[in-house]
Amino acid sequence: MHAIALFEEYVDWLRVNVPLAYENLAPPASPAEIADLEQVLGQRLPDDVKAVLRLHNGQLSTDTSTSGPGAAPCIPTLSFLSTHLIQEAWSSCVSLLESPEIEDLQAFGDVMAGAEGRVKPLDTSAGWIPLWSDTTRRDYIGLDLDPDHAGIRGQIINFGRNEQRHFVCAESFTDLLGFLLDEVRSGRWPASTLVEGDEDDIEYDDDDGYEPEEYPWFGVPGEHFFNALYARAMSAA
Repeated sequence: MHAIALFEEYVDWLRVNVPLAYENLAPPASPAEIADLEQVLGQRLPDDVKAVLRLHNGQLSTDTSTSGPGAAPCIPTLSFLSTHLIQEAWSSCVSLLESPEIEDLQAFGDVMAGAEGRVKPLDTSAGWIPLWSDTTRRDYIGLDLDPDHAGIRGQIINFGRNEQRHFVCAESFTDLLGFLLDEVRSGRWPASTLVEGDEDDIEYDDDDGYEPEEYPWFGVPGEHFFNALYARAMSAA
């Protein structure tokens, strides 16, 4: 099945099962927005990624490490990044390459079982393009356009500040969408409510008068879509 068909089925599932996420989907990206993104990245995006962005350019309201909380995620526990936020997150990652400590930083990178020779054991690369983001940390699921010698250009990997041990999440973005659709249909990722701070296991003192705010969520609090992708990768290793 093609990426467009998979994502349209996913959107239909959201409409019925997680309406707040469905309503938070952004309008299509314009040709100019996609062209501008590719110009900044300095390379072409795979056709399946551009096809999905032409359906929905990320989320209307988006939680990332620098904004939120309060927006309903459009991917289970993750924000669906727009062309603008892809550029912003990528630029933040790439800025590390100009650090005088870059050699030391790159030495922290590693790969997990099954990713040897497929993903470069680096901390960051200009060829790693964020697509989906953790809502509170600079951790991403995205494209690998700079694979190791046995990897596939366009494979999907994990990377970011807390994701320095990399694995192959999917062979392509289309493959990732197929897994996403299977996961939500399994019932593991329901519409739910998150209490502000739950994502960081913060405990509040009931005597200080502070009442944490509840906001719409997608998935069981305490679960994370990174873990589902990790389990998938390890089962294939």
